[in-house]
Parts: sequence; C-alpha cells; structure tokens
Amino acid sequence: MSAADVGSMRGQVEVLRAQIDSMQDVLLERTRSLADLQERIARSRASARSSDGCVEIVVDASGAIVGVTLAGSSYGKHSPAALGNLILDTATSAAEDMRRQVAEMTKPFTEAAGIDLPDLVPGVLGLREILEPRLSSTPVTGDEHWDRTVLRSSGNV
Repeated sequence: MSAADVGSMRGQVEVLRAQIDSMQDVLLERTRSLADLQERIARSRASARSSDGCVEIVVDASGAIVGVTLAGSSYGKHSPAALGNLILDTATSAAEDMRRQVAEMTKPFTEAAGIDLPDLVPGVLGLREILEPRLSSTPVTGDEHWDRTVLRSSGNV
C-alpha cells in the first residue's frame, strides 16, 4: 500500500468521523426536542363547552376527562338522559380537539423523519397508529391484534 493510498484512507476516515459527529449532534438535538415535546404533550389540556353553555369538559393529552363543570341551570334545562348525552358529546368534542392538538405538535417529527417506529421495528405501534382518530363504534373481534405483544400488570395476567 502506497503512502498516497494511506493518505487517501485517512482522509476518508476523517470524512466518516465528521459525518458520524454530525449525525450524533442531530440525534442529540432531536432527542432533546422530543423530550420537550413529550413534556408539552403531558401538560396539554383541551376543553369543550356545549352549545348551550351548560357543560364544560376538560381532557388531558390521552383524552381522559380531568374536569367537568355543569352550570346550575343544566339540571332544569335537561332531563338526566339528555344531560348525560350532552356530557358525552362535549367530552368527545374535547377529546377530538386534543387529538388535533397532539397531531399538530407532533407533525414536525412525523414529517421530518418520513419513517415511523414500525418501519424500524416490525410489530410495534407507531405515531401514525397512535395519533389516528379512533372510531369507538368499530367492534373489535379480538383477532386483529393476535400477534401483538400485550403488556400486563401483575393483576391482569
């Protein structure tokens, strides 16, 4: 091997090192950005108010109800069944708003990467599946996810 060949290889190694350093910097920045995003999502709340103003519902990032406010007049304006339906409709609106907010917050990550976790690790849920609006009226037969790993707590085995 000639000195020119050795010099050329050293140059190539330096180029590769610089590329690896750059990739590590990008990965570190994206990791920090993702941690910030996770924190923002965890603190996020969305609320919805019924059209008549009798019901206000607040949900967290998962869509779980964390607050319910009923106007004093709501009991006189609505039957118990109608009030229950109004609460459900308002909660659904708040959850849909939260889902839109989370999708908007995660958009830079999902668009920039162009790939998702299942593209790298087959069989796991990715952002696309997690963030898609879910149809609660779709019956589940139990066979759709027969090959997926199920995490169980000690009480659910």
